[in-house]
Amino acid sequence: MIRRFAAVLSIAATGLTVFLLRDAGAVEPVRQPVSQETPRAVDEHFARMMVAHHEQAVAMSRTLIAKGDVPERVRLIAEFIERDQQREIDVTDEWLTAWGRPATGPTEAGAEHGMLTAAQLAELDRADAEAAPSVYLRLMIEHHRGAITMSRSLLDAGGGNAYIRGMAKHVINEQSAENEAMAALLGL
Repeated sequence: MIRRFAAVLSIAATGLTVFLLRDAGAVEPVRQPVSQETPRAVDEHFARMMVAHHEQAVAMSRTLIAKGDVPERVRLIAEFIERDQQREIDVTDEWLTAWGRPATGPTEAGAEHGMLTAAQLAELDRADAEAAPSVYLRLMIEHHRGAITMSRSLLDAGGGNAYIRGMAKHVINEQSAENEAMAALLGL
């Protein structure tokens, strides 16, 4: 219980620090250099699917935040996910463009791991301000598990591009930590 609480505090503090520093202009967005390794089809597929996956998480976070009166710890997690994953979307679209591939479109999701169904998203939409935080946390944990599975699959498949391998490792580490914090808030 103490470890989970510490994880929640750590994520909240990190999110708040990034938010404050970025708003103060002290932190420039991270720009990944283009790797010399030409991306393979598996790399491009992962990039496109992860962007679609992140877009859904950003939309979920915005839905929750718009409900207002969200407990601070849950709101901080949602704000962090919204900003962090939007940044990753932007950087990944830049990576695709740098390699001469078109940037992603908003409808490329498909049936990838962890993509929530329309019914699940509607559950979050319909939830009142009191129920929405727990619905959000439960659905985001499921969503993150899917991204972690996708990332492990990419690494197992031997994606060749350094940016994509790094992104997959980042997703596994970041979203595993977020899942621990969210599970702690749910009392799991």
